[in-house]
Amino acid sequence: MLFGASTELVEVSRLLKEVYPELVEGSEPFMRKFSMVNYFPNFKIWYHLRMVNKVPRVSIAVLIINENKVLLGQLNKKWSKNGEQTYGIPGTDIQFGEKIGDVVNRNIREEFGCQTLDYKIISVNANYELGNHYIVIGVLTKIKGEINLLKPEDWEKWEWFEINKLPKNLFAAAKQTIESYISKKVCSSE
Repeated sequence: MLFGASTELVEVSRLLKEVYPELVEGSEPFMRKFSMVNYFPNFKIWYHLRMVNKVPRVSIAVLIINENKVLLGQLNKKWSKNGEQTYGIPGTDIQFGEKIGDVVNRNIREEFGCQTLDYKIISVNANYELGNHYIVIGVLTKIKGEINLLKPEDWEKWEWFEINKLPKNLFAAAKQTIESYISKKVCSSE
């Protein structure tokens, strides 16, 4: 049995809090999810693979700047930290065999329905947000087209911010990529 040890149960509790941050530990809805874990083999497989095959993942973070303004999206509540919603920049995992230019184009098309005009790699950072381990390739790009909210499951809205008046509650990958852009340093976090 995969969840036999008490340390594994503690880890399941932590993972459930990560996946469902709105649930209060010990509350009835939390306990329902916690007790249902043993009935869902897919969750057990996911948990096992995550715990046994702990390897960093690789993603991109796409920085879009226009007239000294940065495009930021307000992430929805499932991505909140300490009950506070955060802002981020577009980004996605790089699929096996996918070229960086292709992933940038795919991400911009999926997020906004826009076209990428060009891109430049500006940073490589490590991100440990939400219990993950990502190597994030920061990319500066220009886009063509109207920005549409195509992923309401992740984002609430998109806004332009003056580069020197950014919100303080930035998602780690966004903060690191913006810091790299401003400082002209390839790495702002290890």
